[in-house]
Amino acid sequence: MAEALTQVKSSMGTDAVILHTRTLQQRRWLGLRRREMVEITAGRGIALAERRRREAIVRNAPAQNAAVYTRPGMATRRLADTRAPSGRDLLETPAATGVAMISISQEVAALKSMVRDLVVQTRQRQSPNIPTELFDLYTKMVGNSVSEEIASEAIQHLQSQVRPEHYGQPDFVKDKLLDVLEKMVTTAGPIARTRTGRPHVVALIGPTGVGKTTTLAKLAANLKLKERHRVGLITLDTYRIAAVDQLKRYADIIGSPLRVVSGADDLQEAVTSMSQCDFVLVDTAGRSPNDTLKLNELKGVLATIEPDEVHLVLAATASQQCLELAISRFGEVREGKLIFTKLDEAANLGVLLNVARNGNKTLSYLTTGQDVPDDIEVGRGRRLAQLILGESL
Repeated sequence: MAEALTQVKSSMGTDAVILHTRTLQQRRWLGLRRREMVEITAGRGIALAERRRREAIVRNAPAQNAAVYTRPGMATRRLADTRAPSGRDLLETPAATGVAMISISQEVAALKSMVRDLVVQTRQRQSPNIPTELFDLYTKMVGNSVSEEIASEAIQHLQSQVRPEHYGQPDFVKDKLLDVLEKMVTTAGPIARTRTGRPHVVALIGPTGVGKTTTLAKLAANLKLKERHRVGLITLDTYRIAAVDQLKRYADIIGSPLRVVSGADDLQEAVTSMSQCDFVLVDTAGRSPNDTLKLNELKGVLATIEPDEVHLVLAATASQQCLELAISRFGEVREGKLIFTKLDEAANLGVLLNVARNGNKTLSYLTTGQDVPDDIEVGRGRRLAQLILGESL
């Protein structure tokens, strides 16, 4: 290797750049003897900083003053026919492409950072009363779809409870903000029997596809298996055969009676037949908030049994506009508590705080998956606040 390097230096000068080296084994005398050979590929006039980037070019295209030296024994030298690669050849090499991609990635990252800074500056100008130390919490709430009005109100309440000298204690400040958000949510607590001598009737209403049947099964399983109550199930959802079969399987598992009814008269008779139960849970068919005729029909059906509780079931995956529309239209059927489902599928949970607070509604339950009876929990303001500030389910 030393002798080969000496030849490179002697032939091409001190500016020669080593592009590639390798060691070869040469067989002689029918393979009985071997000798080691060293091969060096060198180039003249290529800057050291660009060596790696142009190495592929020199290997695969005629390079200016390139040579190959082998050693030991009689060293051989092979001068390439010199022809500098064109600019187009340089741009089309894998190395050049890689350099270009790195440059583009850096520029995109810089643009993203610039956009984030602009967003923060804009929001700071729009909310000049928010201290810089609390602005990250404000941004986190807004980023999780909490409305700017509610987020600003929460920060103002936080400022009244935390002294400026404590702003540098992030855990303390966050805990205080959780207290503030918790108080913004009105909760109802779990379903509880309020009368004796007859069943406590609970009806679930809501749009199609929000998970009413699964939620009803979770409630029934918890009341029956965990709290040891006698529970009866009634379904009005005869539009979907699969819904009846699903509820029938759940009823068989927990050992509860199930009645399938199709109208107001049958519903009243079904409730009467379950007079020995502590709770009767009624599953209604999904209705579009825009279908006034079906909503009036649902209103008439509920009027025949006058349920003790009505829970409006809404999916957390819906937009705030859709949620507010459902709350408004189903509120005309019967005022009720809110059950939010599919929290595990939702991208942002701040809308739940918005609609509950703007609609002055009471939160009763949250569901976080498909497992029966596990993925349901009593609605707590603290729990919703934690989710809004980024804690996991």
